[in-house]
Amino acid sequence: MNFIQYIKDSFDELSNHMTWISKEDAQKTTVTVAVFTILFALAVAGIDYVFQTGLDNFFEMFKPNS
Repeated sequence: MNFIQYIKDSFDELSNHMTWISKEDAQKTTVTVAVFTILFALAVAGIDYVFQTGLDNFFEMFKPNS
């Protein structure tokens, strides 16, 4: 099978043999994923901040007094 036939068959498969979700469902799913991605990023940033603050305070104990 050559490359052109592969492209034609792929297009036919995607056009005629796939079941696509509705535009509304796609939009709802996209918004849901975006919201959870933002919430997860904020949670990771919060955990990073807590650990960084804790490590800064820990190493501050061993800093020589000037």
